[in-house]
Amino acid sequence: MADCVSPILDIVTRLWDCTANRAQNIRNLQENLNTLRDLKCELEDINKDVEGRADFAEQHQYSARTNEVKGWFKRVQLKLNEVDGILRKGDEEIQQKCLGSCCPIHCCTTYKLGKQVIKEIDAVKELKENGSSLVVADKVPPPMIVEMPMDKTVGMDSMFDEVWKCVENHEARIIGLYGMGGVGKTTLLKKLNNRFMETSHNFDVVIWVVVSKEVKLDKIQETILNKIGILKETWIDKSEEERAAQILDRLRNKRFVLLLDDLWGRLELSKLGVSCSNNQNGYKIVFTTRSREVCDKMEANAKFKLNGLSKKDALNLFRQKVGEDVLNSHHEIPKLAEIVAEECAGLPLALVTIGRAMASRMMPEDWRYAIKVLKSYPSRFPEMGKEVFPTLRFSYDSLSDDTLRNCFLYCSIFPEDHNISNRELIELWIGEGFLDDFDNMYDAQERGRFIINSLKLACLLEGSLDERTSYEEDHVKMHDVLRDMAHWLAREHGNEILVKEHVGLINSQGIGKWKEVIRVSLYGDSTEFLIETPVDCPRLQTIFVTGSKFLTTLPGTLFQSIHTLTVLNLSNNKQLRELPIEIGALISLRYLNLSKTRVRNLPIEVKNLTQLRILLLDRMVSKQVVILQGVISSLSSLEIYKSIEYFTQCKMDMKLITEELECLEKITDIGLTFSSVSPVLKFMSSSPKLQNCITQLSIHKCEELRSLDICCSTMRRMEHLETLSISDCRYLREVKICFENGERMQRSEPNCFRNLQILNIWKCGILENLSWLRYTPRLRFLYVMECKSLEEIIAWDFAGSSEIEEDVEVFSNLEEVSLQFLPKLKSICQRAMPFPSLRDIEVRGCSSLRKLPFNAESGKSTLKAIKGFRDWWYKLEWKDEATKLAFTSKFKSL
Repeated sequence: MADCVSPILDIVTRLWDCTANRAQNIRNLQENLNTLRDLKCELEDINKDVEGRADFAEQHQYSARTNEVKGWFKRVQLKLNEVDGILRKGDEEIQQKCLGSCCPIHCCTTYKLGKQVIKEIDAVKELKENGSSLVVADKVPPPMIVEMPMDKTVGMDSMFDEVWKCVENHEARIIGLYGMGGVGKTTLLKKLNNRFMETSHNFDVVIWVVVSKEVKLDKIQETILNKIGILKETWIDKSEEERAAQILDRLRNKRFVLLLDDLWGRLELSKLGVSCSNNQNGYKIVFTTRSREVCDKMEANAKFKLNGLSKKDALNLFRQKVGEDVLNSHHEIPKLAEIVAEECAGLPLALVTIGRAMASRMMPEDWRYAIKVLKSYPSRFPEMGKEVFPTLRFSYDSLSDDTLRNCFLYCSIFPEDHNISNRELIELWIGEGFLDDFDNMYDAQERGRFIINSLKLACLLEGSLDERTSYEEDHVKMHDVLRDMAHWLAREHGNEILVKEHVGLINSQGIGKWKEVIRVSLYGDSTEFLIETPVDCPRLQTIFVTGSKFLTTLPGTLFQSIHTLTVLNLSNNKQLRELPIEIGALISLRYLNLSKTRVRNLPIEVKNLTQLRILLLDRMVSKQVVILQGVISSLSSLEIYKSIEYFTQCKMDMKLITEELECLEKITDIGLTFSSVSPVLKFMSSSPKLQNCITQLSIHKCEELRSLDICCSTMRRMEHLETLSISDCRYLREVKICFENGERMQRSEPNCFRNLQILNIWKCGILENLSWLRYTPRLRFLYVMECKSLEEIIAWDFAGSSEIEEDVEVFSNLEEVSLQFLPKLKSICQRAMPFPSLRDIEVRGCSSLRKLPFNAESGKSTLKAIKGFRDWWYKLEWKDEATKLAFTSKFKSL
């Protein structure tokens, strides 16, 4: 009996347990549904958190979502959809219950649903747990190139093509782009960066870094580290040296391009971790700077200067920024827009800024007002003072000292587009006292040349073509927008410069506006004065009045009370005949320029100018200038005196002048014109003090001069002579160097015209050769004209003379040669010479010249042009075919 009961009880127990579990699933359905609903909400929250972490990693940490997190997101989405369906079914089941709260209509269905809810609860819990421990993203290499945003460029294609060609060239490793502020250097660099995205190349990475004036190596390193994909946590707490080692190690085997924007000085690449010597795979470093000097300090293999846009391109850029709607709004506006664009002088920064400012101006009067402001008071144009000038000012502020800054500001005293002579500029700086730190005038002049070169290197001045030569070394020009900025800065410093062009009559009321001005510059062909009362200008230090065709005299009232005046420039007033006696009241005057005027005599009151350091009487228009005895000798501070005449005839008593100059203790730099034989021979033979001071010498219309004999001791003393002109000496047969006591000229000794740079020979009808030019090792410019008997420049017998050591490099510094109307000239020199500096040679009216002293190597890297008439060129005889081919491309027909 017991054996039968035991199995039955076991079956009953199992049935009960099963029934009880099913009943529990049915009974707890509501509670389990609520639990599943809560878990679903929690899973959705975790899903959002993980999504946010993944997005952040992708956007900020050069990371990509892991496959694990991608799969988890997919499973979560599927599970949420399943849970939503189960919850809907559960809610429907609950609503359909019968027999109170315990007995559903379909027990079996309810039981299955309850079981499924429990299963989903477990699945959602598992997804939650997995989501909390996910690695959402892995580090991935950053993009090789990041596109730089930029506007459409105008007028930059040719320069870009040159730079890109250099980038493709394997030899040029470091490339410098330089130019004044706002000229488009950064735009060109951006265009270069973006080109790497558009074309195939073999670089592994292109790195863009903004350097700026205040260099922060750690910030530059951070940019590079991020770009080359080094994890932040591995370098964030490291020193600059340790970071540099990391960068070096990563870049060692990579081909990379490093684009550095806005350099202001040498950047030590090795301190960044960029090694140019250890990288064997190839690299390019391209940088922008406002200074040519920075290009040299960075050891750039290639340097590109960006200049302003052409007139056509400038107008196109300006019109682009203004917009066609405004340009077409009134028929006058296109022409007015051209005038406004011209005021920007091709500078893209100014064109873009002013173009945008005018983009809503549809009334012609607004444009006319803008033109007036830009011409007269550009700083009052809001965008110029707020955007353009402050940007350009960085270059001014970066100059090394106040002397450079003062010298730069001073250049704005000249009118727009004015070619400024370097010599004139330096003399003005000396007159103003900017170079007073030097006791020696030659040292001051050297410092002046250094300053000019520094301003050119900083792109604050630019080389300008001389009227006479084709090259830029001796003249400079200031960009119009930089000139406007200089006026703005001077006014800001309380040193206002007033520059007026096309000035007419100036009366007392007009002078009243000068009261707070430091410097006044008046240019124009109709300037005249009508001043009846003394001028009250207590701060005035400088007056320029030049270029007037009608100014014949100056009122004495102009000078009676200006005791602060230090510089007075009255040059190029060709009708100015006399000076008022009141000029003697200018007791602080240090600089007086009367060149190219018709002044016939210096008032005796000039004796009172005891502070005068510079007196210039060059190229006087009058036939004679009378300087009374005792005037020059009274100028106890005089250091520079010039009375140079080229191809004109203005007589002065040179005997009296030289005697009085001899009496001056401080005289250092003189330029003299001799027009009679006796004074020139005396000067050459017995004026050692003046020989040592002479920098410019003109011998003009000395008709009795047969031979100009120059002994070695004279040449030795004339070591500062830079310019020599011999003109209209119709009976001069030779210039002869006289050796004393068997002397031989050696290159290692200074017994020659070692500083002579410019030589003019004109209308010396019986002069046969210029063989003495062997003694001018630094000659740069040679001009020979209308010498009917001249047959050779350097004679054949002289070319092989044993008087000169073989190592003398004849014409080694010669840059430009002009030979005109020399009908008997047969030879420049009988042997070929290297001419390592020659850039330009012009020949006209020299029908007997059949050979040039060239071989295939002459002027190889410097010569730009051989100018002449075609019939002369075709008759030239050449040493060989290779020489002819080397120079054929250089010929320019006149």
